[in-house]
Amino acid sequence: MKHTIILLLLFCSPLSFAQPGIDWGPEIIIADGAIYGNIRPRIALTAGGIPVVIWGEGLEGNLYTARLNGTVFTQPTNILPENVATYLTSWTGPDIAAKGDTVVAVFKQVPLETGHVLTVRSLDGGITWSDTIRADSHNNGGVVWLPSMDMDEEGNPSIIYMAHDPVWTAPHYVVSHSTDHGMTYEVEMNIATSIPDEACDCCPAEYVIDGNQHALLFRNNTSNIRDIFAVYSEDDGLTFPETENVDQLNWNVSSCPSTGPDGVFNNGTMLTVYASRAEGNYRVYLSSTATNPGFGFISRSMMTAPLNMNGSQNFPRIDGSNDTIVMIWQESETSNYEIYSAITTTGDVSQLMNSKALVNISTSGTQSHPDILYSNGLIHAVYQDAPTGSVIYRQGTVGTLGLEDDSPSAIRIFPNPNTSGTFRLTGNPESVEVYDTSGKPISFDIQKLLSQTILKLTEDLPGVFFLKCTYDGTSTIMKLVCL
Repeated sequence: MKHTIILLLLFCSPLSFAQPGIDWGPEIIIADGAIYGNIRPRIALTAGGIPVVIWGEGLEGNLYTARLNGTVFTQPTNILPENVATYLTSWTGPDIAAKGDTVVAVFKQVPLETGHVLTVRSLDGGITWSDTIRADSHNNGGVVWLPSMDMDEEGNPSIIYMAHDPVWTAPHYVVSHSTDHGMTYEVEMNIATSIPDEACDCCPAEYVIDGNQHALLFRNNTSNIRDIFAVYSEDDGLTFPETENVDQLNWNVSSCPSTGPDGVFNNGTMLTVYASRAEGNYRVYLSSTATNPGFGFISRSMMTAPLNMNGSQNFPRIDGSNDTIVMIWQESETSNYEIYSAITTTGDVSQLMNSKALVNISTSGTQSHPDILYSNGLIHAVYQDAPTGSVIYRQGTVGTLGLEDDSPSAIRIFPNPNTSGTFRLTGNPESVEVYDTSGKPISFDIQKLLSQTILKLTEDLPGVFFLKCTYDGTSTIMKLVCL
């Protein structure tokens, strides 16, 4: 048997692999979180692909936006007038969409019981903003909240929100369209009347537009079965004759989980991502639904689970075009959340399952509540960073993960060194052993994917270790460094 020793100390450098991946640029702190907050960031792309990020500050209920200017973001702008504040939590908050230099942001005004769903808009790419514009038309004494939005190719926004009858009864989602770029909004449409029972009363929803295709995605509540449903239109949101359960997990939970879906249209299908505990622990799922011909559920896949089966995944987001689809979500092995992403460049869902990779650089403290967009070969991600209290932005390009060939010379481990004890190894070795510097065996968890292996050390961290892998009878020894 041959033995080859390779000592690697790599910091997530771009590698030549066959499996699609994302090559991330540096982390950029958008603004000082101690001043501007960091709650639930969302991102839109203006003319020229310039990112505009919106997020909330919880103490005063302010909403801030900032634009990327080269490698830094502009000083944040509070887009709310005096004496106007937003309802804000980590799981619901503002939303934003853009087409060209038309940008619209939507939020829920406080107080919760009487505040309206309001928008502000910008016609110069998010540099200056209008006064508030009321988007809801709910006048029956009930409550409106949990807004979200998307924008069509003409720059016309559609706003969804949950509407209640008086005394917080009959929760249901409605949509209000604008045909004048967000200057005014039409009377709300109750478009989910054919779905039994009521909406899950504190679960945010999403609205997705692509050409003449519109879809409302929301979590329903049928006697505590809380699956994700879609309401679908092929005539620019004028009528919504089609509905479908795009989840079909039959999650029975008596309390509201406060987590909702996201979606994207892609070449005759609609892809929906969401989190559920129907199979034991919170996991992220992706469902495919046919849109042409007909509208109907095709399949459901679970994203690659945490190595610790008691770990948790939540708050997924998705975007893409022309078979390139990107996902992002938060995940924890124990109680410390990180941000993970996945990508496919062929529209093949299995690539999403097998390209899972860490997004945040520092694994100290919690990173959570991400958002992601894809356009013209660039991936834009934002997320909350608890250690700094700020919003972090990263820009990525489409890269690769996986082996070019099966020879031991192509083996790579990444990231190495790191602080988490979790390493990714290209390929699937026949056997794996880990030792400390004295030769003592070290325990680990292992998970084999299509073109890579995830290895998590479970004892004696931090430290220096040696990983012995065997491929086709040839053993390779590699150095692992845990800081």
